[in-house]
Amino acid sequence: MKTSAPHRSPPAFDPRAAARRRARSRRGLRLRLGILAYVLRKIGPTLSTVAAYMVAASAVLRWDLARAGRELPDFQETLFSTFMLLSFEPMDPFPATPIARGVFWLTPILGIFLIAEGLLKVGASLFDPGTRREVWSSIMTDQLRDHIVVCGLGHVGYRVVQELRRLGEDIVAIEQRADAVFVEPIQKQGIPVHIGNARHDDLLEKVGIARAKAVVVATSDDLANLEIAIDAKRMNPDIRVVMRMFDQRLAHKVGGALELDESFSTSSLAAPLIAMQATTEGVRSAYRLDDVVRVTAEVTVGKDAAESSVYELEDRGAFRIVSLRREGGASFAPVRAKDAVRPGDVLIIDTTAVDLPSARYQLSGA
Repeated sequence: MKTSAPHRSPPAFDPRAAARRRARSRRGLRLRLGILAYVLRKIGPTLSTVAAYMVAASAVLRWDLARAGRELPDFQETLFSTFMLLSFEPMDPFPATPIARGVFWLTPILGIFLIAEGLLKVGASLFDPGTRREVWSSIMTDQLRDHIVVCGLGHVGYRVVQELRRLGEDIVAIEQRADAVFVEPIQKQGIPVHIGNARHDDLLEKVGIARAKAVVVATSDDLANLEIAIDAKRMNPDIRVVMRMFDQRLAHKVGGALELDESFSTSSLAAPLIAMQATTEGVRSAYRLDDVVRVTAEVTVGKDAAESSVYELEDRGAFRIVSLRREGGASFAPVRAKDAVRPGDVLIIDTTAVDLPSARYQLSGA
C-alpha cells in the first residue's frame, strides 16, 4: 500500500529577504552596466578618433575621385566602405588617383594601431590582477547606497567587517597598505577594498561617504581616526560615526565636542571580559554600563531543579535568559517567556557580574 509523503507547508514569506534578493538583482544589473560604461570610457577616445577619421577619409576619397570624374555613391555608402577598409575588408577596387590610393594604404595601418590601443587600454584592466581588483572595487562601490565604510583592516577592522557581513550589511573597506594581512581575505568575500590613505578627501569620495549610512574608523592611529571622523561628518552630516581611540578619556571628550556618535577603545571593551573570564567560569561576554559590569554567561540547570518556565525563573531572579540549549542538543536557540526550562538544560543568561553567583545558585536547584 502506498503511503503519501507527509505534507510540508511552504516556507513563510520573508519580506526582508525578498527585498534583499531584489536589491541584489538590481545591483547585479547595475554592476554589469557599470562594467560596460567603464569599457566604453576606456575606449571612448579611440572610438571617437575612429569616427572622426572615417568621416574625414570618406570626404577626401569622394573629393579625389570626383576630381578624376568617377561616379560617386551616396555618402553613407562611402562611409561604410571606409569602415570596411579600416577593418581590413575593402569593398571597392584599388583606386587610380594618388590621394585615394594614399587613403587606401593609410586606413588599414591606422586601424591596426587604433585596435591595438583599444585592446591595450582594456587589456591592462582585465589581465593585471591589481588593476582588475581596483577597477572592480570602484565599479562595485559606485552601485552601493546606505552602505557602511570601514577604515582600517587590522584585527579590529577585520572583525568589524565580519560582524557587519553576518548582519547582511553592504560594506566598503579602506586600508592604507595593499599587503596588509586581511586585505585579500576580505576581497575574496566579495567586499570592495580601496587602498589608500582615508585622510584624503578624494578617497572618501571614492568610497561613497556621501551616500553611506555609517563609517567605522578603526585604524591604529588616534589622530588619523579623529581626522577621518571629522572629514566624514563634514562630507555627510547625517552619517553615523563610530571611532576607535586608545585614550578613552579623550575619546569621550572629543566625541561630545564634535558630535560624533560613538567612540570606543578596544582595551576598555576587552578589560571587563578578561577580568571576568580570569575569575569566573562560563562567561561569554562582558560589558560596562556606567559603573556596572554586566555579563552573558553559560549556566547549566541542576539535575534536582524543578521544571519552570522562562518567565517564572526570570521573575524570581535578577537575570534574563537569552537562549537555551536542551540537554544533549547541539546549538542554542532563542527563548520565549512561556518556554519550559528543564533539568540539564544549558542557558545563556544576562545579568550583572555581582548577581551571577546567586543566579548560578538558583538555577542549580540547590
